[in-house]
Amino acid sequence: MQKTQQTFDQSNQVFAEFSLTELHKQRQNPKNPQKALLLINTAPDDTLRVIKDLKAVKGVNEVYPIKGKYDIIAIVEAESFKKLKEVVSNRIKDISNVKAKLTLTLIEN
Repeated sequence: MQKTQQTFDQSNQVFAEFSLTELHKQRQNPKNPQKALLLINTAPDDTLRVIKDLKAVKGVNEVYPIKGKYDIIAIVEAESFKKLKEVVSNRIKDISNVKAKLTLTLIEN
């Protein structure tokens, strides 16, 4: 059992190293647009207004209401990781009634 756990741990480490290497390569490639999924929590009555505000943000390509732990999912795209970070950290942060958000940066092969 210990050998199985060790093999599992090594596989996860190799996958994590590969993912970080690929992410770094993508962030450094100016021809590679950067994409992220945003999961957003809002106040119950503010979801539609937040969706409207998100659609007005340059870089937000798609926005959908969802059910579950989060209220909205948005697809954000920018020409560089720096600009993607700016959209997520600054422009979306300024939208009122966004209670919380989780950003998932996409890694494309």
